[in-house]
Formats: sequence, C-alpha cells, structure tokens
Amino acid sequence: MLDAYMFTIVRSSSWIDHHVMSFFAAYITFFILRSILYAYYYSAIGAGVLVAAYIQVSFWCMAAGRQIYKIRKQFFHAIMQQEIGWFDMHDVGELNTRLTDDISKINNGIGDKIGVFFQLLATFIIGFISAFSRGWKLALVVMTVSPILGLSVAVWAKILSSFTDKELLAYAKAGAVAEEVLAAIRTVIAFGGQKKELERYNKNLEEAKRIGIKKAITANISIVITVSDVFFSVLIGAFSIGQASPSIEAFANARGAAYEIFKIIDSKPSIDSYSKNGHKPDNIKGNLEFRNVHFSYPSRNEVKILKGLNLKVESGQTVALVGNSGCGKSTTVQLMQRLYDPTEGVVSIDGQDIRTINVRYLREIIGVVSQEPVLFATTIAENIRYGRENVTMEEIEKAVKEANAYDFIMKLPNKFDTLVGERGAQLSGGQKQRIAIARALVRNPKILLLDEATSALDSESEAVVQVALDKAREGRTTIVIAHRLSTVRNADVIAGFDDGVIVEKGSHDELMKEKGIYFKLVTVQTKGNEIELENAVDEADALDMSPKDFGSSLLRRSTRKSIKGPQGQDRKLSTKEGLDEHVPPVSFWRILKLNITEWPYFVVGIFCAIINGGLQPAFSIIFSRMIGVFTRNDDRETKRQHSNMFSLLFLMLGIISFITFFLQGFTFGKAGEILTKRLRYMVFRSMLRQVCVLRIGPGCARGELAGALSDGNVFLGRGGGGLVLPPKAAKFQGESFLNNHASVICDIMSSCFKISTTLVLQKDVLDVQGLPEPWLRSTGWLCWDFRMTCTFPFPPLPLPLKKKTYLWGLPACEGQS
Repeated sequence: MLDAYMFTIVRSSSWIDHHVMSFFAAYITFFILRSILYAYYYSAIGAGVLVAAYIQVSFWCMAAGRQIYKIRKQFFHAIMQQEIGWFDMHDVGELNTRLTDDISKINNGIGDKIGVFFQLLATFIIGFISAFSRGWKLALVVMTVSPILGLSVAVWAKILSSFTDKELLAYAKAGAVAEEVLAAIRTVIAFGGQKKELERYNKNLEEAKRIGIKKAITANISIVITVSDVFFSVLIGAFSIGQASPSIEAFANARGAAYEIFKIIDSKPSIDSYSKNGHKPDNIKGNLEFRNVHFSYPSRNEVKILKGLNLKVESGQTVALVGNSGCGKSTTVQLMQRLYDPTEGVVSIDGQDIRTINVRYLREIIGVVSQEPVLFATTIAENIRYGRENVTMEEIEKAVKEANAYDFIMKLPNKFDTLVGERGAQLSGGQKQRIAIARALVRNPKILLLDEATSALDSESEAVVQVALDKAREGRTTIVIAHRLSTVRNADVIAGFDDGVIVEKGSHDELMKEKGIYFKLVTVQTKGNEIELENAVDEADALDMSPKDFGSSLLRRSTRKSIKGPQGQDRKLSTKEGLDEHVPPVSFWRILKLNITEWPYFVVGIFCAIINGGLQPAFSIIFSRMIGVFTRNDDRETKRQHSNMFSLLFLMLGIISFITFFLQGFTFGKAGEILTKRLRYMVFRSMLRQVCVLRIGPGCARGELAGALSDGNVFLGRGGGGLVLPPKAAKFQGESFLNNHASVICDIMSSCFKISTTLVLQKDVLDVQGLPEPWLRSTGWLCWDFRMTCTFPFPPLPLPLKKKTYLWGLPACEGQS
C-alpha cells in the first residue's frame, strides 16, 4: 500500500538517523491501518443510511399517497355537495384542472420532501450544537450570516407562493377553455371555430408562461442568495438549509395549490345534498304549491326571474307551463327540485315547506327528464341505475318497458351491457330520451318533471317518446314544460307565463277562447309549421319527390341498430370489452427538438451548470487551505495576509456562484416554460384536428382529453431539475445531470490536486505532516510532503510568503522553495 504514496524527503544535512527513519515508517503504517478502520466505519454507516433513507422515503410517500386519496375524495365530495348556484359562480373546467394539477402539486409538497426537510433541519441543528461545543467564538462569527439565510428563505417562499397562485389560476382558466371547447366540439368544427378557440386557449397559456418566467427569476435569485450564504455558514450546518430550498419551494407550491382546494372543501353549501337533517314524510301525496315566489340567480342578483309566482298543482294532476323563453318556466322546475331556494316566498309539498324536508329524500321522490338527456359513458343498465341505488335487473326491465325502450335495447348486440359513449353519443336522440325516462321511472317517483323533453327531437322520435311520457305520468303529479304546444293539449291545466308570473290558467279550449298569451303562442307556432310544410313540399316537387318521401328523408331514424361508418360500413356499438391501445414511449431527444429554437438558453444553461458542478470542489479546496492557516504556528501578520487572500477567493467564488446559479435556473426555467406552453398548444390543436373527438373510443372521452392537457404540466414538472433547483414544468433533468456529473469530474481532479478536506482536518494527518518542528530540526529533517501519485501532475498553487514557501498548500521549512 505504501507504493500508492510518494514521499518527498528534503534533507539539509549529510547523515541519516536510522532510528528516526524506523520510527517514521512505523508511524505511517499505523496511520494507514487506522484509515482502513475508518473506511469500515464509513461503510457500516453508509449501509445504515441506505436502509434509513429507504424507510424514510417509502413511509413519507406512502403517507402522502393516502393523504392525497383523502383530499381527492373530500374535494370531489365537496363539489358534489354544493348547490347549483355555486356552480353558476365557478367554472367546471377550472374545477377539473384543480382536481388534477393542483392536487398533484400538493402531493409533491407533502411527500418525501418533508422527510428531506426534517433531515436537513436536523443537520442544521446538530451543526450548531457541534460548532458551539468545539469553538463558540468562531461559531458566533459564522452565525451572523444565518439570519440572512433564514430571512431570504422566508421572503422567497412568500413571493413564490403568490406566483404559484397566479400561475395555477392561469392554467385553470386555460383548462376551462379546453373543457368547454371539447364539450362542444361538434359545434366548434361545424362553424370552423378551431382557430378562434386555439387563440383563446393560447392567450391563457401566454399568461401562465409569463408568470412562470417571473417565478423562475424570483426563485433563482433567492437560491443564489441562499448558496452564497451557505458558503459562509458551512461550518455550523447551515449548508443543509441551502439544500432544503427545493423542499421549501415544493412546500410553497403545495401551499398555493392547497389554498383553493381546501377553500372549496371547507365551504358550506346553503343546500347540502348530503345532509341528514330534515323531515322525511312517510306518505307523499304530491300536492304542490308556489306561494308568492320571487327569485333571482346568484350570478345575476340584479335580474329578477320570478316576481311573485303563485301556482297550485293537485295530486295526480298534469300541469303544463308555457310561455316565451326566459319567462321563468325552467326556473320553476329547478325550485321544485330545490336546486335553488327562492329569495322570497314558499314552495311546498303537501303543505310542508320543502326547505324543511331532507334534501336527498326530496329528490328521491322526484323524477326529472330534461330537454337534453345526459347519459354517462357506461352501459345502458348502469345509466338507468343512476336513478336509484341497489335497483334490481327486473326493476330496470320494468322501467324500460314503461319508457318504450325495451324493444330497441334488446336488438342491440350487447343489450343492457352496451356502452352508450360519452353523453350517449352512440344513440339517437329518441333512444337517449327513452333511457332518460326509464332512469326517472326506476325510482317510482311521486312527482314527475318534464322540462321540454321532446323539443330537441324530430317528429318521428317525438311521437315515440311522447307515448312513453303519457304512460309515465299516469298516476303521478306532473309538471310539463313544452316548446311544442301540440304535446300539452291534453294537460289538465295549462299555465301561461309572462315576465316571471302566471297570467292565465285553464284547459286548452278555455285558453284559446281567452286569446291571451297561450293563444298567441299557438297561432305563431301553427303558422310556422304551415310555412315549414309548404317549403318542404316545394323542395320535394323540385326534386320530383312526394311530400311524404321528402319528409321521411329528413327525419332521423329513432331506432337504428348501428351507426354508419365513414366507408358505409356498419359500426357496432361499443361493448365492455375494449382493447387498451399501447402507446410507445416518446424519446427525450424528440421532446428536446421541440425546444431547438431556444438553443441559446441551453448553451448558457449548460455552461453555467458545468461551472456550478465545479463550485463545490473549488470551495473545498479553498476551505481546506483556509483551515491550514489556523493550524500553523505562523506570526500574526502572516495569518492576516493568508486570511485576506482566502476571503477574497471566497468573495470571488460567491460572485461567480451568484451569476451562474441564477443564469442556469433562469435559462432552463424559461426554456421549460416555453416548452410547456408549446406542448399544451400542440396537443390542444391536435385534439381539434382529430376525428377522435367526434366519435367515442378508448381515450377519447372529454374528461380524459381535458385531463391529458392538465396532467401534462405535472408530468413535465416531475421531469424538471427538482434535485437542483425548484421543480417547474419542463425544467430539464439535464440541469441536475450536468451539475452532478461536473461535480464528480471536479472531485476526481481535486484528488489529483491532493486537496482533501477530510485528510487535512484529521488530527492524525496534521500530526504526521507536522511532526514537532524542533524535533525535526534536531534530527536534520526540514520537511516532508504527503500526496497522492497521479499520472498527469498539476502545478501547485504558488503561495509566496515572507520567509516560507508552501508546497501543495503544506509548509516547507525555511529556505526551501
């Protein structure tokens, strides 16, 4: 092992003392054996740290995963708990973004980052204790920079949190635009609005990018200040606080994201659909009454919709509400379901104010069929089960028979197990409406609310659905809102609405005689139908077709067995069995090419990352030599000169680190923000060009597409330089890669320079290299040098002083050069 070392012995006399040489060799052997012993100690400690680190990270990640599960559950529960008025004030697309992106940021902030933070905090505290126990005077001097470090971290976290809030809001708005466009994609494409919607989406992304760049500037200024402080407080463990900066940044991000999440979770709805409070009457007859009801929507308090509505509906009676658009018909139905509460007046069932009835129970006794039926992307049977929990298959079949849907369902390939697609896109309008009727009937409601249930259908489908509705309302209290007045002729009572109040009531014949608002509506609609029929006949004659044939060609078949594909082939309805599409991983270089226009940022960032990688070894070099100043018995003036020189070197190192750390973080951060915006824009543009959004298939659901746009930021954020700088969307892992590899290279180089802080600080080493100088002089020895052999020697740093010269940072005797 001694061959691994080279000893340079400088002799000033002509004779060698054999006993001194033997003692010297024995001392070196003892030092080597003791070094091996310490190597075993370090290995054992390393193995223990490995186990402890695994347990630390695993347990914190496990705890974070469980907390995120609970937060998601509570957040979604809180959304479902809110009254409809709350949704009027909040964008649904924004909520979807918060459910994905924001909660992922919380996960990043409460996972292993907390363990790392406490680990570094412990290092900081133990460093202080060790410093004060070994040299309290020096500790007090170095401690003066610690308040600056703590203050910079606190201010940085506060500023960063505010930027995070603004950034999340901007991305939430962009997500809301995407959600809205994807929900109405057919309309967007039909009117050629893709370019306009892309510009609207891009506008929100620009705002998010601008805030992200400001955030990168602020974050990296704070980090370089932290790094500068660390260089001066490393002796007492404050370096660990600098290493904790990524964790603190994650905490700030999580705090900003959690604010809106917990604000929603903690909000108390005025109408709590999950509340167990309220009366549950044993027997509901179905007598309804509206007494002097006034109402305005929460989002438009200044506009009154109902202005003193008074209406009575007897049990088993069918009442039709008619009137011009915006007169309050649908609002009346919503008040009946207690989606809103009236600002004045009372809505009652069997003489009991519905506000005193349990909300869930109230809605269980009411069946609703709306104008545009909403079906979920699941099977027909599951859609009907949404009407009532724990419903049996026999009850489902009974409901679909009452809704005149049984025949067409049994003709489908998978019958009740057929997937209907998102919003029932694979079914015709009449089929969807009849399934919606079956869903309302499966709960056997006492009250049935039909809100323009046939207005969106063609004549053929309307006729089929109307038969189902007539069967459904038998024996039930029914309120009907109808656009086509021909469907309400047989209603027991027809109520004419005008400007938020009922101006007339009666049967069809009675109201036609009064020639009021109902008469005007019927007259206008009859003339409109005659004009449409004449136009149809004229066009049919021009095409040499009969009116009947022409009408049949316009009508959409309500009971089709399949949907025609683009090539004329029948495309069967989707079933439960779907194949998961395998998507090959994307090459990192392909992603990097998207940032090719930002190559100047990468050049500067890579260059600074390489410099930053060498800062720590350079610091250890300067630091080790500075320690040597205090271990030698030099005169006061010599120590002052050495101290001034190393102080200047520290200052230079601090200035360089300030500039390079800032430039590295800023350049990679800006390039990442640009890439994030570019990828989101490209994905959204691709979605608008795909046929996928016009059909139903794996991965094409609106929620999945919107979620992909939102999750992309989280994915890129995790691929960022979180190990070095605050993790941000698309901050490349290359930043960390360059820093770490540059540090390794510089460590190897520093070994060749024989600069090792550990070796210099070891008391035994100091004893060996500084065998009592008077004893050495008496034996004729002047000095010796201890260094590692290297194949490519590097020149030592010249440190000229008054009477002594320094070889590789260690003193030689007087007169030696």
